Amino acid sequence: MKELGTFKPTEEVSIEQELDTAQRELVSEVYGRVANFAEGDAEVHERARVARKIILLQDPYQDQVTLNADGTVTYENVGNKPTMQLQTLKSTYNNTVADQMDNMPEPVMLPERPELQEMAEELTDTVRWVMDNNDYEHLHRRRVEDYLCTGTSVIQIAWDEDMNYGKGDIALIRYPIECVLFDPLVENLQDSRAVIKVSWHPLSWYTAHYPDHAKYIGGENGLHNGVGVLMAQESDMENDEPRAMLVEYWYRKYNAKTRRYSINVAHVAGGALLAVKEDVYLHGRYPFAIDVHTPIEGWCVGEGMVMELAPMMRYINRYAAYIDMNLRMSSKGRLLIRKDSGIKKEDIADWSKDIIEGDKIDPENLQWLQHVPFTGMAAQAMLQMQTDLKQDSGQNQFTRGETAGGVVAFSAINALQEAGNKQNRMKTASLNVGFKEMVEQIMWLVYQFYDDDRKLIIVGEKGTENKVVDASSKHLFGRQKGKGAYSAPPYSVRVQIQRRNPLQVQAQNELFIQAYTMAAQAQQVFPLSVLFRLLTVDGKEKIMPILEQNDVIQQQMMQLAQQNEQLAQRNQQLEQGVQQLSQVNAKMGQMAKGKMYSGGEIQPPEGANQQMAL
Repeated sequence: MKELGTFKPTEEVSIEQELDTAQRELVSEVYGRVANFAEGDAEVHERARVARKIILLQDPYQDQVTLNADGTVTYENVGNKPTMQLQTLKSTYNNTVADQMDNMPEPVMLPERPELQEMAEELTDTVRWVMDNNDYEHLHRRRVEDYLCTGTSVIQIAWDEDMNYGKGDIALIRYPIECVLFDPLVENLQDSRAVIKVSWHPLSWYTAHYPDHAKYIGGENGLHNGVGVLMAQESDMENDEPRAMLVEYWYRKYNAKTRRYSINVAHVAGGALLAVKEDVYLHGRYPFAIDVHTPIEGWCVGEGMVMELAPMMRYINRYAAYIDMNLRMSSKGRLLIRKDSGIKKEDIADWSKDIIEGDKIDPENLQWLQHVPFTGMAAQAMLQMQTDLKQDSGQNQFTRGETAGGVVAFSAINALQEAGNKQNRMKTASLNVGFKEMVEQIMWLVYQFYDDDRKLIIVGEKGTENKVVDASSKHLFGRQKGKGAYSAPPYSVRVQIQRRNPLQVQAQNELFIQAYTMAAQAQQVFPLSVLFRLLTVDGKEKIMPILEQNDVIQQQMMQLAQQNEQLAQRNQQLEQGVQQLSQVNAKMGQMAKGKMYSGGEIQPPEGANQQMAL
C-alpha cells in the first residue's frame, strides 16, 4: 500500500485547518485508500471509459486501414482520428436496453406474520411511492445502460435531508462506476474495507456549499491520475477554474458485543475535512446496490456486453473499411499516358476542352487503368460476423423484430421470440438481485427515518381513486422512537416483473377473454367490469365507470327479480290455501244440508279446522 498522508494540493492554501489527532488520521486514511483503490481499480475504470466511447462510435482502439503508395495496407491505431464504425453493436446494445425496459421490476412486500398483511400492502405502496418520487423508470434505464455498457451499475440509497422541502426523504442516486472506488481485494461490495464515491467541483462550488471550510480547500487539477473524471470533463479540467475532488468516504466499524457493523461517512476535499457522520444507517450496510453483468472472479464488479463483443465488432469495422476502400478505388478512373506521346496531362485533366492535340494517339499511348473490385467474400464475411454478433448477444432477428424468412405464422414467430429471449431473461434475473437489495435498503430507511406524521397520497391506477397511506414507522413497523436498538423489519421483498412486451400483453388479454367466455358458457358470474379491469388496453379508464355503474344496476335488478320470485311463490301458496278453503266450505255446506233434514248436530269434516286456520 502507498504511504498514507502524502497528499498535497496543487494550490497551497494559506490557512491550515485545525484538526485533532483522530481527524488527521482519518484524512490520512481517506487519501491513502483513494490512492490504493485507484491503482487497483484503474483497469476497470479504463475499460469502462473505452466501452462508453465505443457506444458513441468513437472506439479509441479501432484500427484505421490505410492503403500505401506501394500498394501495401497498414493498420494504424488512430485515437481520435475518424474511422469507419458501423452501428451493429450500438443497435444490439439499444435493443437489449429496450428489452429490459419491457421487463420493469416492481417490489412486493411480504409479511412474516399473517396479521401484518394489511401493513405489508401499505408498505408496498410506500416503497413504490419512493421509487416514483425518484423517477425510477428513468433511473432504471440508466442502470441498465451502465450494466450492459460498463458491466457494473451502481445505485446509492441515501437519506437526503434537503428533499421534500427540507423535511427529508429517500434519494436514489445513479453513479457511474468510473466515479466509485471499491476494494480490489473482495468479491462482495459489503465486505469492502471502504467504498469511496468521488466527484469534481470548482472551488466556487465549495464556497457556496461549505462556506465554513472552503478556505481550507486547495485546487487539485492534475492530481489523483484522473480518478473520477468523466469522458466529457477531460477537456475542461485544465481550462476551467481550479477544481477539487470531493471524496465521500464510507467506512464501517464492527462492534463485537452487539455483533453488528456501524456505517460511517466522511466528506473530504482538497485536503480539508468537511464533515463526519457516525452510525448513519441502522441496517449496517454500505448504502449502494450494484448489478454485475459478467462477474470477474475476485472482484465485486464485472464486464459488460459492449467490451465482450468489441473484438468482433472491430473485425466487422475493418472489413467494412476494406469494402469502402475498394469501392473508392474502383470508382476512380486513372489514365496511363506515354511520355513521348506528345499529349499534355493538363489538357486531358481539363474536361472543358473539346479538342486535345498529341503526337501519338493510339491504344499503346493511352490506356485506362481500372482497379479490380473485390469478390463477394469480404461482404459475406462482414455480414456473417454481424449475424454472429447478434446471435451471441441474444439479439437475433426474431427478438429484434426483423423479417424472418420462411416463418409467417404468428404462433411460430412468438415461440421463436420466446426462445430467443433466454439471455434477456437471464439478464433480468441478474438485475433483480440488485433491485431487491435496493428495495430492502429503502424499507430500512422508511423504518428509520419516517416520522409519525408522514402521510402519502398514493395515486390509484386508471379508473380507481387515490388513497392516503399512513407511512409512519410507528404504523408500518410498530416502532417507537427512543427505544434503543431496533430489530429487523418483519417483512421480506419479492420482485415481480411488469410485462410491457406487446405480444405478451396480447397473449395475457386473450387468456382473460377466454376465461370470461368459459365462465359465460358455464353460466357463472364474471362481471364485464372485472374483465376490463384485468385487460391491458388503452382508454379503459373511460369505460370502467360505465361498466361499474351497469354492474350496480344489474345487481339491483337481480335483487328485484329475487323479490318478485319470492312474492310469486307466496301468492301461489295463498291461492292454494284459498282453493282448499273453498273445498272445505263446499263440503260443510253439503253436510249442513243433510243434518237439517235429520235434525243432527253439524260436525266439520276431518282436517277442516287446520284448513280454516290457514
